[in-house]
Amino acid sequence: MDFSHYSCEPVDLAVDLINTDGRFGGNRDELMFLHDLEVFLAAHQDVWEPGDSLPPDETDVQEVRELRKSLRTVFEAETDDAASAVINELLATNGAIPRVSTHGGSAHLHFETEGTSFARWLAVVTTMGVTTVLVDQGRARFGVCAAADCNDVFLDTSRNRSRRHCSGTCSTRENVAAYRKRQRQE
Repeated sequence: MDFSHYSCEPVDLAVDLINTDGRFGGNRDELMFLHDLEVFLAAHQDVWEPGDSLPPDETDVQEVRELRKSLRTVFEAETDDAASAVINELLATNGAIPRVSTHGGSAHLHFETEGTSFARWLAVVTTMGVTTVLVDQGRARFGVCAAADCNDVFLDTSRNRSRRHCSGTCSTRENVAAYRKRQRQE
């Protein structure tokens, strides 16, 4: 049973945010300008609603890019202590304060402050999503793609925690390359 609304969409939001960094698996940084941030936000309108925070502005772009780097370190952390230290710092610096909300008809927890900047709202929501995974499922659920030409992150939702790639595309590409290499060696 899932008791937290931070365990689905906010985690996906965090993964998608981290993977907007063009240095890893993509051609270009997808969050260079305010328009890029607005496009990203439009693709995740199931998580953010007007009124959750102030609308994004130019000052949010650099803060969101820094957030992306910090969240990546959680996925790359070697220990629970290292991941927890980053998470705790993000929660503290972005003003995560628990409060009960009843919008939507039922009482549930929110940690983001009402009326805050978009970057701070995004930091709290994505960090709480990542926190939920770390606490409920463990650090082994965080992954970085094993493909040679990709470094995107993913959340391992497999039963046996065996996922190694961010997508079927990377997995297939790696399998084909391994097959061809074996064929050349025969």
